[in-house]
Amino acid sequence: MTQYRHSIRTIAPDYIRAGVGLALTAGPIIIVPIAEPLSWTLMFLVFLFAVYAANVVIRHASVIELNETSVSVCGPFSRSLRWQDLEEMRLQYFSTRRDGSHGWMQLVLKGPGAKIRIESTLGGFADIVERAARTASSEDLFVSSTTLGNLELLGVKTELFTSSNGSR
Repeated sequence: MTQYRHSIRTIAPDYIRAGVGLALTAGPIIIVPIAEPLSWTLMFLVFLFAVYAANVVIRHASVIELNETSVSVCGPFSRSLRWQDLEEMRLQYFSTRRDGSHGWMQLVLKGPGAKIRIESTLGGFADIVERAARTASSEDLFVSSTTLGNLELLGVKTELFTSSNGSR
Protein backbone atom coordinates (compact mmCIF):
# COMPACT_ATOMS: atom_id res chain seq x y z
CA MET A 1 0.00 0.00 0.00
CA THR A 2 1.22 3.45 -0.91
CA GLN A 3 0.09 6.59 0.89
CA TYR A 4 -0.01 10.09 -0.55
CA ARG A 5 -0.73 13.34 1.27
CA HIS A 6 -0.48 17.05 0.66
CA SER A 7 2.69 18.51 2.09
CA ILE A 8 2.55 21.91 3.77
CA ARG A 9 4.67 23.23 0.91
CA THR A 10 2.10 22.27 -1.74
CA ILE A 11 -0.96 23.36 0.23
CA ALA A 12 0.43 26.55 1.82
CA PRO A 13 -0.69 28.77 -1.11
CA ASP A 14 -4.28 27.61 -0.53
CA TYR A 15 -4.01 28.40 3.19
CA ILE A 16 -2.65 31.85 2.32
CA ARG A 17 -5.47 32.53 -0.17
CA ALA A 18 -8.08 31.46 2.40
CA GLY A 19 -6.51 33.59 5.15
CA VAL A 20 -6.17 36.69 3.00
CA GLY A 21 -9.72 36.29 1.72
CA LEU A 22 -11.10 35.94 5.25
CA ALA A 23 -9.07 38.92 6.48
CA LEU A 24 -10.16 41.18 3.61
CA THR A 25 -13.83 40.29 3.97
CA ALA A 26 -14.25 39.80 7.73
CA GLY A 27 -11.87 42.62 8.71
CA PRO A 28 -14.06 45.49 7.51
CA ILE A 29 -17.14 43.95 9.14
CA ILE A 30 -15.37 43.78 12.50
CA ILE A 31 -13.43 47.06 12.39
CA VAL A 32 -15.60 49.60 10.54
CA PRO A 33 -19.34 50.29 10.76
CA ILE A 34 -20.66 49.44 7.28
CA ALA A 35 -23.99 50.04 5.55
CA GLU A 36 -26.27 47.02 5.69
CA PRO A 37 -26.24 46.00 1.98
CA LEU A 38 -22.44 46.05 1.92
CA SER A 39 -22.20 44.15 5.20
CA TRP A 40 -24.48 41.38 3.84
CA THR A 41 -22.31 41.13 0.75
CA LEU A 42 -19.15 40.91 2.86
CA MET A 43 -20.76 38.31 5.15
CA PHE A 44 -21.59 36.20 2.10
CA LEU A 45 -17.97 36.47 0.96
CA VAL A 46 -16.77 35.56 4.48
CA PHE A 47 -18.95 32.44 4.24
CA LEU A 48 -17.44 31.50 0.85
CA PHE A 49 -13.88 31.95 2.10
CA ALA A 50 -14.69 29.96 5.26
CA VAL A 51 -15.98 27.08 3.13
CA TYR A 52 -12.84 27.29 0.99
CA ALA A 53 -10.65 27.28 4.12
CA ALA A 54 -12.51 24.24 5.49
CA ASN A 55 -11.97 22.46 2.17
CA VAL A 56 -8.23 23.20 2.38
CA VAL A 57 -8.05 21.84 5.93
CA ILE A 58 -9.91 18.67 4.89
CA ARG A 59 -7.57 18.11 1.92
CA HIS A 60 -4.54 18.64 4.14
CA ALA A 61 -5.86 16.20 6.77
CA SER A 62 -6.74 13.53 4.19
CA VAL A 63 -4.47 10.71 3.06
CA ILE A 64 -4.89 8.90 -0.27
CA GLU A 65 -4.13 5.19 0.00
CA LEU A 66 -3.45 3.23 -3.15
CA ASN A 67 -3.11 -0.54 -3.37
CA GLU A 68 -3.73 -3.30 -5.90
CA THR A 69 -7.42 -3.64 -5.05
CA SER A 70 -8.59 -0.12 -4.22
CA VAL A 71 -8.03 3.60 -3.82
CA SER A 72 -9.13 5.19 -0.56
CA VAL A 73 -9.34 8.60 1.03
CA CYS A 74 -8.67 8.43 4.77
CA GLY A 75 -9.49 11.48 6.84
CA PRO A 76 -12.48 13.54 7.92
CA PHE A 77 -14.62 12.28 5.00
CA SER A 78 -13.29 8.80 4.28
CA ARG A 79 -14.35 6.85 1.22
CA SER A 80 -13.04 3.94 -0.74
CA LEU A 81 -13.40 2.62 -4.27
CA ARG A 82 -12.39 -0.85 -5.39
CA TRP A 83 -10.64 -0.78 -8.75
CA GLN A 84 -12.95 -3.47 -10.12
CA ASP A 85 -15.95 -1.20 -9.34
CA LEU A 86 -14.60 1.81 -11.25
CA GLU A 87 -17.40 3.17 -13.46
CA GLU A 88 -16.06 6.54 -14.54
CA MET A 89 -12.70 8.26 -14.78
CA ARG A 90 -12.24 11.92 -15.70
CA LEU A 91 -9.02 13.90 -15.87
CA GLN A 92 -9.70 17.62 -16.10
CA TYR A 93 -7.37 20.57 -16.57
CA PHE A 94 -8.25 23.95 -15.08
CA SER A 95 -6.28 26.84 -16.49
CA THR A 96 -5.55 30.02 -14.57
CA ARG A 97 -4.34 31.87 -17.67
CA ARG A 98 -5.94 32.50 -21.04
CA ASP A 99 -3.08 30.88 -22.89
CA GLY A 100 -3.48 27.71 -20.77
CA SER A 101 0.10 27.87 -19.53
CA HIS A 102 -0.68 27.66 -15.81
CA GLY A 103 -3.24 25.58 -13.97
CA TRP A 104 -3.90 22.29 -12.25
CA MET A 105 -5.46 18.92 -12.99
CA GLN A 106 -8.13 17.02 -11.13
CA LEU A 107 -8.74 13.28 -11.32
CA VAL A 108 -12.31 12.18 -10.62
CA LEU A 109 -13.00 8.51 -9.97
CA LYS A 110 -16.57 7.26 -9.58
CA GLY A 111 -18.01 3.95 -8.56
CA PRO A 112 -21.05 2.68 -6.71
CA GLY A 113 -21.51 4.92 -3.70
CA ALA A 114 -18.11 6.61 -3.98
CA LYS A 115 -16.66 9.62 -5.75
CA ILE A 116 -13.02 10.51 -5.23
CA ARG A 117 -11.44 13.77 -6.40
CA ILE A 118 -7.67 14.14 -6.39
CA GLU A 119 -5.84 17.34 -7.36
CA SER A 120 -2.50 17.48 -9.12
CA THR A 121 -0.94 19.37 -6.21
CA LEU A 122 -0.79 16.00 -4.43
CA GLY A 123 2.64 14.40 -4.54
CA GLY A 124 2.42 11.19 -6.59
CA PHE A 125 -0.56 12.43 -8.62
CA ALA A 126 0.86 11.02 -11.88
CA ASP A 127 1.25 7.57 -10.27
CA ILE A 128 -2.40 7.58 -9.20
CA VAL A 129 -3.54 8.72 -12.65
CA GLU A 130 -1.47 5.99 -14.31
CA ARG A 131 -3.01 3.32 -12.05
CA ALA A 132 -6.52 4.64 -12.70
CA ALA A 133 -5.89 4.67 -16.48
CA ARG A 134 -4.65 1.07 -16.39
CA THR A 135 -7.79 0.05 -14.54
CA ALA A 136 -10.05 1.99 -16.90
CA SER A 137 -8.34 0.28 -19.82
CA SER A 138 -8.66 -3.21 -18.34
CA GLU A 139 -12.34 -2.58 -17.49
CA ASP A 140 -12.97 -1.24 -21.05
CA LEU A 141 -14.32 2.07 -19.74
CA PHE A 142 -15.13 4.82 -22.20
CA VAL A 143 -13.55 8.18 -21.42
CA SER A 144 -13.91 11.62 -22.93
CA SER A 145 -11.52 12.92 -25.54
CA THR A 146 -10.59 15.62 -23.00
CA THR A 147 -9.47 12.95 -20.54
CA LEU A 148 -7.44 11.20 -23.26
CA GLY A 149 -5.76 14.49 -24.17
CA ASN A 150 -4.93 15.22 -20.54
CA LEU A 151 -3.53 11.69 -20.11
CA GLU A 152 -1.26 12.38 -23.07
CA LEU A 153 -0.12 15.65 -21.45
CA LEU A 154 0.92 13.64 -18.38
CA GLY A 155 2.69 11.09 -20.58
CA VAL A 156 0.37 8.22 -19.61
CA LYS A 157 0.03 5.61 -22.37
CA THR A 158 -3.43 4.04 -22.59
CA GLU A 159 -5.59 1.64 -24.55
CA LEU A 160 -8.74 3.59 -23.73
CA PHE A 161 -11.74 4.31 -25.95
CA THR A 162 -13.31 7.73 -26.24
CA SER A 163 -17.00 8.00 -25.56
CA SER A 164 -17.54 10.27 -28.56
CA ASN A 165 -16.37 8.08 -31.43
CA GLY A 166 -15.38 4.70 -29.97
CA SER A 167 -11.92 4.82 -31.52
CA ARG A 168 -8.70 4.02 -29.74
